[in-house]
Amino acid sequence: MKSFTRHFGTALVTCAMLAGCSSNTPSTQTKNFIETPPSDTQIESSVRQQVSWMLEAFTPIAGQALPNKNVLEAYEFRNFDPIWIKETQLDMAIYKLVDTLESARSHGLNPVHYHLETLKEYLAIKKPSSQQLAELDVIATIALSSYAHDLSNGRYEPQLIDPNWRLDAPSKDWQNLLFLDSPTNMVNYLPTLAPRQPDYQVLQNWLVFYQETAQKEGDIRIEVGVPLRFGDEGPRVAQLRARLVQLGDIRFSSRKVNEDYFDNDIREALKRFQKRHHLAPDGAAGTQTIQMLNVPLEERAKQIAYNLERWRWLPTQLEDNRVWVDLTAYTAHIFLNGQNESMKVVIGKPERRTNVFYGKMTYMVTNPTWRVPMRIARENLLPKLQKNPSYLTENGYQLYSSWSIGAKRLDPLSIKWNDIKPEDLHYRFEQTADDGNALGAYKFMFPNKFDIYLHDTPAKHLFREQDRAFSSGCIRLERPEDFADLLVAGDKKRQNQLAQARQSKQTKVISLKDELPVYLVYFTVVPNSNGMPEFRNDIYERDTLMEEAMGYAPFHTKESI
Repeated sequence: MKSFTRHFGTALVTCAMLAGCSSNTPSTQTKNFIETPPSDTQIESSVRQQVSWMLEAFTPIAGQALPNKNVLEAYEFRNFDPIWIKETQLDMAIYKLVDTLESARSHGLNPVHYHLETLKEYLAIKKPSSQQLAELDVIATIALSSYAHDLSNGRYEPQLIDPNWRLDAPSKDWQNLLFLDSPTNMVNYLPTLAPRQPDYQVLQNWLVFYQETAQKEGDIRIEVGVPLRFGDEGPRVAQLRARLVQLGDIRFSSRKVNEDYFDNDIREALKRFQKRHHLAPDGAAGTQTIQMLNVPLEERAKQIAYNLERWRWLPTQLEDNRVWVDLTAYTAHIFLNGQNESMKVVIGKPERRTNVFYGKMTYMVTNPTWRVPMRIARENLLPKLQKNPSYLTENGYQLYSSWSIGAKRLDPLSIKWNDIKPEDLHYRFEQTADDGNALGAYKFMFPNKFDIYLHDTPAKHLFREQDRAFSSGCIRLERPEDFADLLVAGDKKRQNQLAQARQSKQTKVISLKDELPVYLVYFTVVPNSNGMPEFRNDIYERDTLMEEAMGYAPFHTKESI
């Protein structure tokens, strides 16, 4: 490490001095980069040294995975021949790499993480030594490798940001890039590593739009005042119109309009804006709507960047048949046998967040009994029993001495509930299958360590709410009987089993013919049906965690090393 610091520090000082005198930029440089080139042997020897030094220096920090092992393997594969220098000439693909790294912000990634300025400083050196060429070669390869990894898998480790986030599907496709036969092919391969999902691509375009608009125009703000409605006039209406044009809710028109007049175009544009920001679409600019309109463009760009990173944590290819539970939309989308069905869901309360993860549904249970999870028993049932010892009997629960198979059934009235502390509670509670059962008539199982599943509910009134975070973590379905029908569609045997279970009202397990992937996902910005960005409520405050991890949160001096 000391050797690397000594050599690399000297090189950077030299780079900085020479770069300041140079009028050329990397995009205009030519093969005159090496005027009096060192020999191939000198460069190769230096590369071998620099690989070990630099890979030690560029170590992973804060859970960010710098794929150095793959860089070492790539050089070993080439017997430590330089990658970017052939026959004493610099491969021009390195300049395309620089251009590509400069556009990293269009994916919500920071070019600083890919040593962009350092590469430019090296490329500005007129007569580089063999050591400087080796340093340039290795840094360029580290930059290429890190960017390829981050574009494919995401830069950040999701579980280090949010322990409740367990959906991370890293791909190894990016590693192939380092073993292609030329730097040109390597750099050209980079764009193919970004997620190919349409939502990602649409959001990326909006990210660029917000970034460029913020830089070129700045924010058009609406002054605070009384609500604005159809028929109003004045300068604040002109500000409102201009902001809606800037955000894309009003398409620019060449026809003459009275900018100060609140006409039907503004009213309809406001309704569109309100819908995509989860506001009541009344077409008037009240306090809440104006606050939302005045959110800075840069802030919106950050929100989009968080969600692009979340897409990079998902698998490259999604299965055709799957259940996609969109937590922030309170909606489950079922893709099954060419059909697409959507229904409302109820998700976990903010204090009992539904985990983000992936599972495989293998069976469903009709008329299920409910074994109350210990956390719910301690936090919910025990306080109710301490107020009303008859609560279990009145609500169809049975009490058992323990969680073992042969546990003895007990009389709830024989227990002194007020003497039990939550941490000492060890009984098993089961609610029998009936109309009041918390699971309703169905539960759909994809075994996981969080004990989360999809199920019916007797509390149907909650589906009338716009924001539906009311459960203890599981997902309640609006139309579970329709979902059950979809699961057995085209399968006579299982259709008969389901029909018999419904008729008998008995608890019955029905296995699925094929495993069905289930995704529980969390996005705070998604494209709506018109391709406009829909900004959702961050119900679990996960964007705050993303802000801290991705370096957008303010840095205070006292936090420095």
